[in-house]
Amino acid sequence: MTVTFLKMLLVVLLFGVPLIPTFWAIQDVPKRRFKSSRRKIAWFIIVSTFPFIGAVAYILLERKKTEEEGYGYNNIHQLNKSGD
Repeated sequence: MTVTFLKMLLVVLLFGVPLIPTFWAIQDVPKRRFKSSRRKIAWFIIVSTFPFIGAVAYILLERKKTEEEGYGYNNIHQLNKSGD
């Protein structure tokens, strides 16, 4: 019974843990503002097609160059200033 548990734990560590950055990146890419929509689509495809490697590449290479989309306090404040 202990050997079976250790095998299951090993499988989870080898296959499950590397998927964490992939799932995180798949959720993060649509939330970010990229230079172009083609670039956003390309990164989404890369992250989805190459689990772990694509996600790590996105995190290390591209995420720093993007900013979060959305209408937080700063974005609404900027919209109000531009309307004045």
